Amino acid sequence: MILPILALLLILAGGIALYTLFVRKPNHYHGAAAKLHDFLNFRHAYTEGLLKILYCMTVAALAVYSVILLFFHFFWAILLFIIGNIAARLGYEFIMMLFSMHRTLRSIDRKMPEPQPFEQPAPAPQPEPQNTPENPLPPDQP
Repeated sequence: MILPILALLLILAGGIALYTLFVRKPNHYHGAAAKLHDFLNFRHAYTEGLLKILYCMTVAALAVYSVILLFFHFFWAILLFIIGNIAARLGYEFIMMLFSMHRTLRSIDRKMPEPQPFEQPAPAPQPEPQNTPENPLPPDQP
């Protein structure tokens, strides 16, 4: 009973210490501490590489399972091999497309100039009143 409570307190203290030491402050560290700072602040994305590895593992698993299934249900094995690989490719390509869009938007954002403070537009000039029969101008008084 006491061990889970101690583990929870250690987790909380470690999380607060990491946040206070590395996440909140700018990167003025060197070596391994600088890499830890960048990792905790998500300066580099590792998800794309992980997704590529997972895709390769998925394709290998589909191939192995299709060969095993080939001995029992020929039609389902061929269908799984073809449709499974197409579905896996489409799914992973969609996820990778989202990462590509994010990378492109970040590069566009870096190229954009800094936003200027909001300025009030000058009031539009008012047209001079016209002397018309419906709207006669009053005579000028000295």
